[in-house]
Amino acid sequence: MFAKGRLHMKREVKAGIAGLLFGSMLVGCGVAPDQEAQGEVEEMTAEATSSAETGLDEHHGYSTPVAVARYGPAVAYGDGKYFAVWTDVRTGGIYGTRVKPDGTVLDPEGIRINIGDDNGVRPAIAFNGKYFFVVWESRDGVDGVRVKPDGTVVGPVFRAIQTDESFGPVRVACSPKICLVTYTISGDEETVIFFTRVTKDGVVLSTADRTLSAFPNFAYDASSTWNNSKKEFLVVWSDEHGQGPEHADIYGNRVKENGTILDGTGFPISQAEGAQSTPDVEWTGKNYQVVWSDDRNGNPDIYGTRVSGHGTVKAPDGIPISTAAGAQTEPRIAHHNNKSLVVWDDRRDGPHSVWGARWGEDGDVWDPSGFPISTGDQPQEYLPDVAYGGGKFFVVYAGQETFDPFEPHFILGTRVTHQAALKDVPALPLIHER
Repeated sequence: MFAKGRLHMKREVKAGIAGLLFGSMLVGCGVAPDQEAQGEVEEMTAEATSSAETGLDEHHGYSTPVAVARYGPAVAYGDGKYFAVWTDVRTGGIYGTRVKPDGTVLDPEGIRINIGDDNGVRPAIAFNGKYFFVVWESRDGVDGVRVKPDGTVVGPVFRAIQTDESFGPVRVACSPKICLVTYTISGDEETVIFFTRVTKDGVVLSTADRTLSAFPNFAYDASSTWNNSKKEFLVVWSDEHGQGPEHADIYGNRVKENGTILDGTGFPISQAEGAQSTPDVEWTGKNYQVVWSDDRNGNPDIYGTRVSGHGTVKAPDGIPISTAAGAQTEPRIAHHNNKSLVVWDDRRDGPHSVWGARWGEDGDVWDPSGFPISTGDQPQEYLPDVAYGGGKFFVVYAGQETFDPFEPHFILGTRVTHQAALKDVPALPLIHER
């Protein structure tokens, strides 16, 4: 039941993203862009003023948190700062803000990241040691740009792939030399995981074979990480293998910096009963840790496993991370030292909220019941992401009165210590107006 519902939701997401991008087409066809954009932001500001009364407070002289984001955030850490990015109602569609480890929001009004002509949606972000690489879905493919740690956007926008058959989520992982951008290409009877390599200078490289999953088949929800020890990436995804969405499994494939695919059309990471979906992956320095949403118990739970650098799955049956009542979905993971923080969208109490658990390098789950990360600043809090840096984990997520990822919402952030203590209650609003 949940797998079918999730497939329906994926179709709604694709339709919703197409709707957002179609809006950018209207602007290009002569709908007064300045007037339309200004009206949208003014309308959203009015909504934010009302919604702010539910608990978001003022920060650093900025009067009002504003609900101008769509479809949740992504976050990375580099050069002493967190960098959160999101889809925005304003021109360009991709905005972000930097946050210091002490919780200071450096760009309260947001930085316009997409400086191109077409709007973008659903960004991802990674740091290569010098630049943040931000990539996103566009009307004609997948685009991206580099951003300096001081917030300067380094153009031009590069096109990772030119096609009207790509859809997200788009993800990116970076080595010091190469960033690997992953996405899904759809055909009449298949969806396939592809990748594109981009140099540290923003140059898109040609690669003879860019296909990571088997076809004809339905594969989606790819995520990736960089293994600095073996100088390769691991890409993971949800794969139906001809069995339908109710039986989707988690698969993976390793890719070298030069584009060499090491595992053919992928290897199984989890083949449990029911559907496994929306995976995420992190290299710990010793193993890969992979997490996903799992329907084996009839209710979506969070499971994970460890995978060696050689691609050996150490717990083929999976490790339960959260099996609470209600649905647990959309997990994300970040690592430091001997532990990772796994965060997810949790409905054990009814509304959407963000929960987390610490997961040890040895496979032990330190918080089997989980702990709440979002604290009800907004009635619905969902679509989390997490990064580690500056001695803390930083969890970002969407906050809204009524759950609708395509309607404007707030972007919130909370720092979490190694001891699972929350440093920001209420959460930090990441977008303000003066």
